[in-house]
Amino acid sequence: MKAALVRPARHGDLPALAALAASAASAATSATSATSTNTAHLAEPSAAVAAAGETLLVAQAAAPDDEPAVLLGALRLRRAVGLGLPRVWYHVGCTVHAASELGLFHRQRTLMLGHDHTGASELADMAWAHDDVPLADQAATLHLLVQSALLLMARDRMQYAARLIAELPGARDSAGQSPFWHGLGRHFFNGDPLAAAQAHGADWHTHVAALLPRQPVYTSFLPAAAEAAIGQAHPAALLLREVLEHAGLRYGHHVNVDDAGPVLEGTTDDLPSLRRARRCTLTTASHDGSQAFVALATQADGSWRAHRVRAQARGAGLAVAAETMQFLGLAEGAAVWAVALGGAGD
Repeated sequence: MKAALVRPARHGDLPALAALAASAASAATSATSATSTNTAHLAEPSAAVAAAGETLLVAQAAAPDDEPAVLLGALRLRRAVGLGLPRVWYHVGCTVHAASELGLFHRQRTLMLGHDHTGASELADMAWAHDDVPLADQAATLHLLVQSALLLMARDRMQYAARLIAELPGARDSAGQSPFWHGLGRHFFNGDPLAAAQAHGADWHTHVAALLPRQPVYTSFLPAAAEAAIGQAHPAALLLREVLEHAGLRYGHHVNVDDAGPVLEGTTDDLPSLRRARRCTLTTASHDGSQAFVALATQADGSWRAHRVRAQARGAGLAVAAETMQFLGLAEGAAVWAVALGGAGD
């Protein structure tokens, strides 16, 4: 992977974000797959985003400040979801019907609409460049984005919740339609869910929830294709799922209401990156093979940035090569946040 950095999105990123979303959409069978990005919202002013409790991060190829940014990926970090407009998910549970005197024991999988993740922090709207980009580079971009977001959470830990979630898009057929929605949701809302999503954004889930059943739904009543789709991620999101699972998130038996895509979740303080992230000071060292890749976040001139660089732990400090120090625009003794980038994306 070429040199890259992660930073907050800004006004001038809108054209590049549009191109990025188009690249993400073209890699999926559905043009409105959750792997694409709501570019209009991503390009909101940073002050408005901060007021909404969100941080919009973009990964770009490292280049001089006077050159146009080449965006490699984008991610939205939300501090807490569902505290203004309620968010809904299906909990995938189980109920048992048994009669010992008749020798009967029958276990049924159920769906129950609820607000279980209200107040959780969220990684959302993750998009990345696909066109002519090697799979290893796509993984590295996603890994850097996710680890950078977790570094931001570690730095401002008290601003984020005890739980972290990330929704993945669910299975769709060759026409881009959701078998799950066709088998369940359309019986309660006969409109086009894709048109509803375009009109209302992610909030359409909340609006349609008022029409969905509040009682447990036995999944065995659904068509076979709809039942099989529960908890299955869209093939275009499998790389993202691998990166998120490497970060410590796991499927917790919750799914999206429209396509039954899995919701990955984790306890924030138990995530490996939150446990390993630390504030340290930079020192200069010769570049050698003992150095490993780290995500290194700096706050210079009021601008937060995270880079993927080689470094080596040295006591309470972090040693980087002199050319790396110059590239970062930092001096010996500068304070940074860092976390190792082991595994996915290396």
